Amino acid sequence: MDKKLITITEAADLSGKSIQTIRRAIKAKKIRVQRKKTPQGFNYLIEKKSLIDCYNLQVSETTTTSSSQKSFDLETNLPKKSQVTTDEGFITRDDFNNFTRVIDKMVNQHSEERQNFLRLVNTMQEKIFVLENQLNLLKAPAKKWYQIWK
Repeated sequence: MDKKLITITEAADLSGKSIQTIRRAIKAKKIRVQRKKTPQGFNYLIEKKSLIDCYNLQVSETTTTSSSQKSFDLETNLPKKSQVTTDEGFITRDDFNNFTRVIDKMVNQHSEERQNFLRLVNTMQEKIFVLENQLNLLKAPAKKWYQIWK
């Protein structure tokens, strides 16, 4: 029996569920998996048939392969002609421009959030300093005023 194994991310994409939902189904043993040991822990490879049975998915056998499963021509390092459809796997100039705009927005937002965080930290440090000074002023002296001669 040939078992088709897929990753958790691919299972989430195929089923339309979140990755966390897939993990909960694995923990509840609703989906059959194979654990693959890695230095960081384990990777779970899900049996595709088990996933389909669990969520009653309608999947045709001629589904497109993921980009990691595509075969490449060793000489040119490009996808083989038999698996390339119109513009599949290629990035257009518009896609690249949109991507760079999004990255620029994220970098700017990160910079602003970092500045806000540093301002907040400075404010908290100043408030702690003021509170420490107030505590020192509120402490009672060790000797009474009339005991300074002793």
